[in-house]
Amino acid sequence: MRQREAFQTYLYKTVHGEKRGLIAAVLLAILRVFSLIYGLGVSIKLGLYQWGLIKRHQLDCKVISLGNITVGGTGKTPTAQRLAALIRDMGYRVVILNRGYRAGWKGQIGVVSDGQKIYMSVTEAGDEAYLLAKNLPGVPVLIGRDRSITGEYAVKELQAQVVILDDGYQHWKLLRDLDIVLIDSLNMFGNNFLLPRGTLREPLSHLNRAHACLLTKVDQSTADSRDVIREAITRYNEQALIVESIHNPRRFIEIADWYKGVRSQSIELDNLKDRQVTAFSAIGNPTSFEQTITDIGPKLVDGIRFPDHHDYTMAEMQEVMQKAVDKGACALITTEKDAVKIPAEFIHSERPLPVYVLGIEVCFLDGQEDFMKLIKRTMG
Repeated sequence: MRQREAFQTYLYKTVHGEKRGLIAAVLLAILRVFSLIYGLGVSIKLGLYQWGLIKRHQLDCKVISLGNITVGGTGKTPTAQRLAALIRDMGYRVVILNRGYRAGWKGQIGVVSDGQKIYMSVTEAGDEAYLLAKNLPGVPVLIGRDRSITGEYAVKELQAQVVILDDGYQHWKLLRDLDIVLIDSLNMFGNNFLLPRGTLREPLSHLNRAHACLLTKVDQSTADSRDVIREAITRYNEQALIVESIHNPRRFIEIADWYKGVRSQSIELDNLKDRQVTAFSAIGNPTSFEQTITDIGPKLVDGIRFPDHHDYTMAEMQEVMQKAVDKGACALITTEKDAVKIPAEFIHSERPLPVYVLGIEVCFLDGQEDFMKLIKRTMG
């Protein structure tokens, strides 16, 4: 494991109480001080925008922000995909603005896709932006840290009627018509500490800016945990619409077919029922992914986890494959977000076991009707 990822893993385990001892205690005390400084800085910066001391930019189109108040693992990418598809199918020209996290491309405006053709590799675009471009024909995807700049490009060059700020809740520079906050119903608000002591990007009181709060993966959470989330939301924001959603598994596709975009060769979920499989992933919430596999029928003999956004090497994939063979698995299963980062050399090599990509679709449940009305009202 790379040194940076090893440190991130150690830090994550420390702030979540998985590391004990004097070193961990000292580190937590230091992180707590930095959290106080961070929280003060966030509040001051937000205040400067709200008081008009820092100018906010307005685009000549509708702006919808989709983000979260914690780091990692809320299901933001598949939700952005679902939301963009809904608005596209309403007949609007929608463009996704992604910041390009861990993208190899550097610059102000990066065109990942114009809706017809993908112009960047996953290394250039970053896994999230590339996956959105791959799965959303007809929806351009742009990357760039300053969404006011990429937004102007979307309006002027791509004739955008609607832009979606992917991971935009903290991008205060750009005015928006609708703010949607995703909350992981399995992990709620992390450990309730601000970064870097915890995983909160902002204090919970900042939920007061949200027009809608979307609880994700509710089928894997308890009613009690969802009640706790709802109480926390209404404590700070009585007006926010609360919506529930699930990640609905749709199909398995062998990675070579998925890579080529051959969806017609998909495999029914029941085909792997009661069969032994190995899962591997590098996502924010691997537990949820592994639970999804178990829920649809396969017997999970091993769950191999890498740090979020990890880029796989050929050697790592060969090691994962060998572990699966040794465990007696009949197949490996991974996510679409991981599939884009697996070396083509491995995908097209001779493999003892198939590698299946689990395709999922976000489905809105409780609050769906009001959520659709809110979106249509925003469009109007």
